[in-house]
Amino acid sequence: MTNEDQNSKIAKKFGIITPPVIQTPAEQPSQISQIFTGWANYVKDRFDALDPKIKELSESRLKSCDVCHMRSGLKCDPKKQGKNIKTGNTVNGCGCNIAAKTMSPGSSCPLGKWENIQQ
Repeated sequence: MTNEDQNSKIAKKFGIITPPVIQTPAEQPSQISQIFTGWANYVKDRFDALDPKIKELSESRLKSCDVCHMRSGLKCDPKKQGKNIKTGNTVNGCGCNIAAKTMSPGSSCPLGKWENIQQ
């Protein structure tokens, strides 16, 4: 018997109504979590300790970023605008360091050129 079943049995015994368990969809990682993960993976890469799958993901994403008009130096320039290829909405660059952002599986391109990958 699981804890949940046992708790329900006890609640019923004392006339307590327990609310149903509500399943919520997986959420996108918070922005701070994405930033932390990207920079942590960036550091791991400098020590050749990065998961090869993350390295491959980053290299694939960088191919889009390297030729993007919104790139200014090492950043996705928040002063530049472009159309998201999926929504058609005009968006600004995110301002992120591109090398670190591409190493965060939970991050996505503001232009929709690459998506977040939930782990």
